[in-house]
Amino acid sequence: MAHDGMRAYEQSTREIISQFICHKLTFPACISALDAELADLVPRLKDAELPALRVMMLANLARVNFEMEQRGAKKRHVTQS
Repeated sequence: MAHDGMRAYEQSTREIISQFICHKLTFPACISALDAELADLVPRLKDAELPALRVMMLANLARVNFEMEQRGAKKRHVTQS
């Protein structure tokens, strides 16, 4: 069963990424917020929860990177027009 802290981390990071996607957070602010959530969670984790945390972190990174790629593509398209 997932730790309450892991559930809270997942919910918090989902909200942070949603705000980033909606342009309510800049890239540096998004990364900073994700790092702060991680720093809050890690001391409370059990060793057995680390693999699940890694999966969540990689998924978050993939979502942020995808959004940055989309923004870059839009910017290149506007510049080329």
